Amino acid sequence: MAGVVECASCGEREELRGESYEGDIRVTCLSCGARWMRGAARCAGCDGSDIVERPQAMTRHSRGNQLSIIGWREVPLCRACDAEVLETSIAQNVPVPGDYVSVCLYGNGQRPAVRPAPHSAPVTAPRSQAAVRSPAGPEAPPTPARSNTSPVRLRGERSRTRPEPEPSMVPTVRQAIAAFLAEASGGNDHTALVLLGTHLGSHNRLGVLDEPGAAAALTAWYQGHWGHRNSSAQQRALDTLRRAVAFWGACGWLTSDPAAKLPCAGGAERACE
Repeated sequence: MAGVVECASCGEREELRGESYEGDIRVTCLSCGARWMRGAARCAGCDGSDIVERPQAMTRHSRGNQLSIIGWREVPLCRACDAEVLETSIAQNVPVPGDYVSVCLYGNGQRPAVRPAPHSAPVTAPRSQAAVRSPAGPEAPPTPARSNTSPVRLRGERSRTRPEPEPSMVPTVRQAIAAFLAEASGGNDHTALVLLGTHLGSHNRLGVLDEPGAAAALTAWYQGHWGHRNSSAQQRALDTLRRAVAFWGACGWLTSDPAAKLPCAGGAERACE
């Protein structure tokens, strides 16, 4: 938006064009078509300045035509032009839908350039068995049916094992914390999450919490910060960490429970069984 040197929509820094407009400079991104005023934040639809930023999920085609969340961004919304989406996002405390196009950013008649979704390769029909069978050859004896006892048992064993997410689908620690804060209600300890991100490394994948010994390491780190404090701040930090780990597990980003060894809610000196 105002005074930035890159497009807030696609991050373009080079393909930008400026033109005089009502005593200011209107910048147009030649890559995606977004427009904004350089001197002040203005809506591309009504030229108003009452603008609010809300989180929006950024998606990409990861496997075929299946979408997976890879990050979050702050998208500018005009209180007049984007009123319906903005009111829903604020009232329900939810992020802006990933496919919504901000009128504040693109205007009423503009839309960003959308890359076509990848198409799956056409499936070739199997060749007829009668066409490849030699007419002069003797018929092969029928293959005896295999017992399905073993496959059923193996499928049952696999169903009890939680599948591990692919590395490309697991977000970074920073992205996972941002996703939790966007979905969770109030009352979270932001300081505890900032300290956790610094401890784990904000650019590392969240999978560091699935490594061997991660639960014991998380408990030792927690005890070093809050273990000797029996206060409301200690309880708030503990509740926030437990909710965050539960949220990440529900998203399929964790295959274990690294918060299993954290103290119980009743006291900081006793670990949960």
